[in-house]
Amino acid sequence: MKNLKLELHFAATAALCLAGAAAADVVYSGPVNFVCAVDIDGCYINVETGVFSNGPGSGVPGWDVNPYSTSGGMNFFNSTGGGQLRQTGQTTGPAGNIAAGTVIGSTGSYNTSTANVYATASAGWQYSATNMIGFRFVSSAGTTHYGWMRFQMGAQGSAGTAMTRTLVDYAYESIAGTSIVAGNTGGPPPAYDPCAATNPTIANGANSKAYRADAANASASCGTIYGANYYKFTPADAGQYTFQSCVAGAAVQLSVRSGCDASASELACGAPACGGLGSSAAVTLSAGVPVYVVVGGASASSGLTNTVSVAVTAPPIAACVNATVAAYGDNAFDTGIGNNGPQVVQNNLADTTTATIQKSLWYAFTPTATGQFAIKTCGSNGDTMLAIGTTCPGAGSRFNTIAFNDDAPLCSSGGTGNLASFINATNNGATGSFAGFPLTQDLVAGTTYYICLGQFSTTATTTVAGLLNITGPEGSACDGDFNNDGVRDGADLGTLLASFGFDAGGDMNGDGVTDGADLGALLAVFGTACP
Repeated sequence: MKNLKLELHFAATAALCLAGAAAADVVYSGPVNFVCAVDIDGCYINVETGVFSNGPGSGVPGWDVNPYSTSGGMNFFNSTGGGQLRQTGQTTGPAGNIAAGTVIGSTGSYNTSTANVYATASAGWQYSATNMIGFRFVSSAGTTHYGWMRFQMGAQGSAGTAMTRTLVDYAYESIAGTSIVAGNTGGPPPAYDPCAATNPTIANGANSKAYRADAANASASCGTIYGANYYKFTPADAGQYTFQSCVAGAAVQLSVRSGCDASASELACGAPACGGLGSSAAVTLSAGVPVYVVVGGASASSGLTNTVSVAVTAPPIAACVNATVAAYGDNAFDTGIGNNGPQVVQNNLADTTTATIQKSLWYAFTPTATGQFAIKTCGSNGDTMLAIGTTCPGAGSRFNTIAFNDDAPLCSSGGTGNLASFINATNNGATGSFAGFPLTQDLVAGTTYYICLGQFSTTATTTVAGLLNITGPEGSACDGDFNNDGVRDGADLGTLLASFGFDAGGDMNGDGVTDGADLGALLAVFGTACP
């Protein structure tokens, strides 16, 4: 039996090579007829190399699909990024027995667990019959591909006895991200359709998507886009978005359009980026109104192959832009009222890790004097998290911070030890994994800082209430009245001149230094009373 299996394996491998040479896009295995073991290992299949074997998995490097079971049914296990297609209309449950002609692509729902394929009637699997699955896998190049695989299932029986599972044949689409029709054994894929529902979409942040170089060219105001691929993007918030594509060693061009058909209008066209080979465009969009980012080569020999990268920079989130103004002293908060949901934040100075603040609240604080500040949630009734930064994040983006703390030692004003959050020059002595990093820089008068406050708990019913307390040096609410006597006069001029070129003691414009600009600003109001 072992020799027969080896003969079948080598014959199938040879058939795969021949099929791959004959069909440029769909790679077909040819007849395989390999009997999978009825045990915990089952068989391991590498669809790219055509290598398959009964377990262990180490015998098939880079395997993609692993059917197995010790009982009368069959489970599927898959490598990272893979999965088996469910029946049309199913979004939960096991892999389905699909009909020939079923489209297998990015819009399908894939099972990535080890659910038994006979677990529900909706899966449609049958004993003593041929069954077909759709699957996806990640290639050795790191790109996602789609394929189908056929099994002859034996009669229902107990483990290792009556039921056999025979891999009959399979095929996959060699063009990354391109759908395949179940049962297709060769030939090129359908012509690229800019409006196809199976085309990849993009979202805020970094996107690495499948690219088809055989797509038609598109005209744009910034030049022809060769092999133009269309990626749908739906903005969550209104505002200015920046789209940028930079691919190592490839000359890229992009534009942003209102639609995917010939009647679509151009909203923006890319300018050189990333040293000249890339392309970047900024455009103001309306929330919920989709647009299409068209990406391709800047020339006929651009160097683009199977994947393309598109980075989307979103406008600042409204919750931060419209943050509650925080005052010196106590500011009451309640994470159960008006929160903005989870917010990812930078949580270490080296900028290598992040944390998620749940039920986030946003505050804007503008100090009236430059110096060291302490920001804390002492006295809150639960586990808080706290971060501060200078720029609001975009939708779906992290908050870049200048200080962060999750758990600080017991606050002097009360609260539970290691549940309060405390940001100052030492984070109140916090140490360990939840210490974050302290506020080692002065806050500058007149500069607005954004504070993100929330909770550690992800439980829907859990909320935290308390006080956000801010302490630090306070300046006059009246510009130039450094001694707070209600008038801008010689005493204030003396204060400014004493700090001129040394520190921010006479800073009028909030840039953190005392210089000629501040002297000019004071002289402009010199001798006048504060309003």
